[in-house]
Amino acid sequence: MLEKSRFDAQSVNRLAMVNESRRFEMQFADSDGKKVLVSLPVQVAVELGCRICDLSEHAPYLVGGVRVSRRNASPRSS
Repeated sequence: MLEKSRFDAQSVNRLAMVNESRRFEMQFADSDGKKVLVSLPVQVAVELGCRICDLSEHAPYLVGGVRVSRRNASPRSS
């Protein structure tokens, strides 16, 4: 019998860069509190971040229905 392989995360509990192994770690939790740690090589993590950013620009409804233009965004205060 195959175990369910899909994990439906509800939150991100932790993001960390592990410099010794040059990996990026993300810990997710589901609605039952079960946690899963995903470890990616830095290059793959950066590619994932870029893909997420690209998707959000083409589907603004994914981020609350508001399209945010990077050119028009207010600069962050230091």
